[in-house]
Amino acid sequence: MRRIFVYTLLCLLAMTARADEQKKINLSNDHTQETVSLGYCNIFATLKNADDDSSAEVSVELENLDETNVLILFDEAYSEKSIKKLNTSIRFDKKFGGTKNKRVIDPYNQPLNQVILFQPSDKLALPAIRVGNEQSEKCRMPIYIAKFKGKKKLILLEKQVIELDIEAELKPSKEFLSLSSECEKLENDIRRTVICTNPKHKTSASKQKEPYEKRIEALKEKIDKAIAAHNWSATDGGYKRYNGLKERLANVNFREGDCGKHGRAKEGHTCSYCSLSLQQIYHQLDDLYKRIYSSSNRKDAKASVMNQVNALYKCCTATDCAKHAAAWKKGGDYKNKITERYNRIKNL
Repeated sequence: MRRIFVYTLLCLLAMTARADEQKKINLSNDHTQETVSLGYCNIFATLKNADDDSSAEVSVELENLDETNVLILFDEAYSEKSIKKLNTSIRFDKKFGGTKNKRVIDPYNQPLNQVILFQPSDKLALPAIRVGNEQSEKCRMPIYIAKFKGKKKLILLEKQVIELDIEAELKPSKEFLSLSSECEKLENDIRRTVICTNPKHKTSASKQKEPYEKRIEALKEKIDKAIAAHNWSATDGGYKRYNGLKERLANVNFREGDCGKHGRAKEGHTCSYCSLSLQQIYHQLDDLYKRIYSSSNRKDAKASVMNQVNALYKCCTATDCAKHAAAWKKGGDYKNKITERYNRIKNL
């Protein structure tokens, strides 16, 4: 009886000695990859396509560092009988824990289309995992270590379990914020400038626009280079976000009129944002909100832009604004969006 007790205890210890190894993975647009090194393998988690800052795809790759053994991930909980019937017959080693003929495979908890064998030196990609912004996704990987017995039979020697807790923080990257800031500065420079169409003005309207148009083209080229460097396709979230900056530049309207030096008086509300549509005002407020939100010091960031925020909001709500008064009174989607974004900025 004593021998049976000791044997049973040793079996239980062998089965429970190794708890799941856990690893926290924190990814962001400024930190897109983490590597988990386990000695016998490397696991690479890489942030890929971000979708409007709400979710992103994370690719997971596993690299077998073992020079002799095979690593296996199973797609479902096969019975001991079932794994013997796979294309490559798989069996448990005599020393593997559990009751013979009643053992069940512990599967990968993410979708797999098939059993995946990682030969020595193999580095294979697993199906991408979608992770929500500031949320986490559990990726539990029971990795079976096996050796070949002959050419078509694998013997399971042991199981190692690694659990990845993957979190994505999809704040705009420093590169994107920098480009967005450049766009904003250029837009503001254009909107503060009146392109004088008075015949008495010394320089023609086209000549007055020329330096700004050159700056627009130069910035568009800079954005294109950034997109190319990331190797994004047109369907990728990153491409859409950066291309949105180019669309903003394409939609900048020059404010034409009289510069005031030729005797023409201005009437009603006027400011540097009068040339904007309500849609463009919303995008300006949205960019400012993201800048404050992603800042390490939101209080100072908010204080630095509140004059601009208030000016944008005043421009579209002024009852004597020739450009916006009628559209604002009529209401609609962008009126609601502007009000919502303005209130969120004030409450940050």
